[in-house]
Amino acid sequence: MSYETSPHSPHERRRTHRRIVAGAALLMTLGILSGCLFPGSAARQVLPESPPPVVLEPEPEPTSPQPEPAPQPEPAKPDPVTPDPAKPEQPQPEPKPLPTVADGGPTQFVVHGDRTCNMLTLTYDAGSGADGAAAVLDVLKKHGIKTTFFLTGRWVEKFPDLAKRIADEGHEIGNHSYSHPDFTKITDEEILAELAQAEEAIRKATGKDPRPLFREPYGAFSEHERSVVAKAGYSYSIYWDVDTLDWQFPGVEVLTSRIMKAQAGSVVLMHMNVVDTATASDQAIPQLLEKGYQLVPISQMLQCKGQ
Repeated sequence: MSYETSPHSPHERRRTHRRIVAGAALLMTLGILSGCLFPGSAARQVLPESPPPVVLEPEPEPTSPQPEPAPQPEPAKPDPVTPDPAKPEQPQPEPKPLPTVADGGPTQFVVHGDRTCNMLTLTYDAGSGADGAAAVLDVLKKHGIKTTFFLTGRWVEKFPDLAKRIADEGHEIGNHSYSHPDFTKITDEEILAELAQAEEAIRKATGKDPRPLFREPYGAFSEHERSVVAKAGYSYSIYWDVDTLDWQFPGVEVLTSRIMKAQAGSVVLMHMNVVDTATASDQAIPQLLEKGYQLVPISQMLQCKGQ
């Protein structure tokens, strides 16, 4: 055997190496073909797993932002209201004078009237603006309703024609202070001055005396404050049991539903500077009348004694 053909010769080792490499390549090719033709084969190519699906949490339901107590746009002048002949004006007998409180005592604090009496009162406060004032008066005139308004002296001085219209159309007027301060945080002298200034403005514009009805600004009261108010000739501090919170401008539907919470003897609190208050009153009044309630001024309701 020559050196070149010996299995240990360099030439023969190179040939053997080439055979091994070719054989390995053949085996790899067969393995790949086997994996393609037979997916269950162990030689199958392993693909990376697909990423898991992304689950999106449902977005929360949008909530309406709480309305800011901002002034409302100037309302359009309402059309002249003609009383509905099918709804004649409710007879309003002249109420007897309310009894006065004992000397030195506090005012009588009124939250509601007699629950066995089918009367209730819609009250309207006027302290700042008058955006809804004319519309409120139109609604009350349309339904033949007389009620009670609590006016501040400054409001009366700013809107004397509206104040006069309130009186001329037969509504009752109570004192709501001159400048609407918290009566529990001012001196006795300041309380008396506030009452006197408001009283003077109301008399000048309407010819009416607001005594004996007073409503504390912000509904803030104390027994001492009520004793001072009583010294000025105001025997009744008129609170409420139904607060519409109309000054927050919640919308007509909400306001109407709040008014409809009234029951026998209720005192409902509303304001003259909210346009929606007039519309809500217009919707609630027929429903209240249909339930059999009489809508009257506060002094008349306070004199009603049920069974």
